[in-house]
Amino acid sequence: MPPGSAARVTLTKAGSRPSSPSLNTMTSVTIPPPVPVPVVSQFSSSPPLRSLSPEELMEQTQVLDDLMDNIGMGKFQKQLLVLCGLGWFADNMWLQCIALILPRVQAQFEIRDQYIGILSSSMFVGMMFGAMFWGTLSDVYGRKQAFNFTLIVTTVFGIGASFANSYWLLCLLILGLGFGVGGNMPVDGALFLEFTPKKNQYLLTFLSIFFSFGAVATSILGYFLLPRYSCETPVEGGCQGKGWRYMLLAMGSLTLSMVVGRVILFRLEESPKYLLNQNRHQEAAVVLCRIYKINHKETQSEAFDENIETLTLRFNRPVNAGDISSSDESSSSASDASEADMSDIENSRNGSSGRRRTESNNHGRSRRQNGNGGSGIQHHRPPGGVGNGNGGDHHSKTWIMFQRYRRRWRYRIEKALERLEPLFVPEFRLSTILIWIIWALVAFAYTAFNVFYPKFLQEHGQGGHQPLQLVYMDILIYAAAGVPGSVIATVMVEGRLGRRYTMAVSTFGTALATILFAVLSSRAAMTTFSAILSLLATLNYAVLYSYTPEVFPSDIRGTACGVAAAMSRLAGIITPLIVGVMLSVNTYFPLYTASIMFFVSAVCMCFLPIETKGRAAT
Repeated sequence: MPPGSAARVTLTKAGSRPSSPSLNTMTSVTIPPPVPVPVVSQFSSSPPLRSLSPEELMEQTQVLDDLMDNIGMGKFQKQLLVLCGLGWFADNMWLQCIALILPRVQAQFEIRDQYIGILSSSMFVGMMFGAMFWGTLSDVYGRKQAFNFTLIVTTVFGIGASFANSYWLLCLLILGLGFGVGGNMPVDGALFLEFTPKKNQYLLTFLSIFFSFGAVATSILGYFLLPRYSCETPVEGGCQGKGWRYMLLAMGSLTLSMVVGRVILFRLEESPKYLLNQNRHQEAAVVLCRIYKINHKETQSEAFDENIETLTLRFNRPVNAGDISSSDESSSSASDASEADMSDIENSRNGSSGRRRTESNNHGRSRRQNGNGGSGIQHHRPPGGVGNGNGGDHHSKTWIMFQRYRRRWRYRIEKALERLEPLFVPEFRLSTILIWIIWALVAFAYTAFNVFYPKFLQEHGQGGHQPLQLVYMDILIYAAAGVPGSVIATVMVEGRLGRRYTMAVSTFGTALATILFAVLSSRAAMTTFSAILSLLATLNYAVLYSYTPEVFPSDIRGTACGVAAAMSRLAGIITPLIVGVMLSVNTYFPLYTASIMFFVSAVCMCFLPIETKGRAAT
């Protein structure tokens, strides 16, 4: 065929499953003369769609919103709602589990108060790094991979923790558990939001009901397992009850059943918004057609087909060659830098040892002699010297390897930091800062109360003589009281208050309930105000978890949610350690501090610049 001529061919997708009449029928199209466009890997983290103008990007988003409206809220979204909800369920389930077993672990390993908080801190350390890792991974490699692997990691470490034979090994395993479970909420929330039509995006707030049920499920198991298999009073040499081990094993088995539901029983599709951000328009179209077929038995509507055609033909432009070149240069800079480092290091070492160059018979490298001008005569060096093959060469290779990995990790960190830059553009700067402060303060206050609530009840309920059965009954009431908060939040966010002021009002109420819990000492008053606190705190978290992903666009949503959750985990890390010190000063001091933190975070909520009520996720 002469160069530059057009060809008429028939296209079909080999090996693909039928998804819709419009995409399955073989189509005869005219292909223009080939243009040398570099291939963009689906795993590339470079900014996609750079050939589209901002107006075209907005128009593409609108077309995708229209397609999601055509698909509607059907079977696929309802199944996804449950599966994403199970991730939120697991998040709070494990947090509540650590709080419940804390006194039992302390009794068995005889840990002092100032060190017992390390167990909770280990959980939050893992959750912080997990939130950042899985959130960024979902932006770079797709939501699907992170969605599947978070619960798998959680299951492995959760079951393993039940067999820990020392306190410090238990802390290490709980850290790994936290790393897995920490990605559930940022990844699952972003994934559900991107598959949901605009008019149904308020259901992201409803996901928090699973968060509440996670605490209830753990409290029910704790009520039946912990009092029966634990010691009521301290035992010399440590209580050897296995109640906390049974709790961890039960939680791990329950998480394993969630993995089966996610990975085996449900076929998750990659997010269309992620695929469009990666310039993979045809794959996004296939995913949308599959979801349409799941939700609707009839043939695709004419409006849906027109939007699919617009999405795949109008916006499917190749990336500019110049942009690709710069992307290729940046992607190869790490390896090039590593090789340059190795060359510089080796040359520097060779110069300091008399311009020594080793020659490999297999690879054709030559050897120069120290001070010999290449005469071919080898001078023997002292054993263990720089030029000695048994000592110096090994040391040199180790140093070069260290430098290579150091440069690679530095490059990866720099690339990760680059992903944070869009969060601080003028449009999102104030929102980013306030959201980070809110997440940190609310997490500090809630953790200060929640983590030590079972220990507080056991030591101060009924004058310090409250039986374990009543302690865990009060905890069950506290957990169950939070369930209506999710439902109330779902209604309130669509009302006159909107997202921001619903959060603010509920958080002010939480601060007041915390003070009243601390001041009133009767069991009835403590149970009542702890239940009110649980209700309002759950309402607050329900809105906060849905508000955060709604503020940011899809290309940085996973990173934004991941960092926000990481701020929450960072606060969770230091809170148990600080509260442990506070308990040695005054038992009620942590409660007053928590109330102040709730109040300050409520004030910050009032100054959030973006109200997301009625706004489609971009």
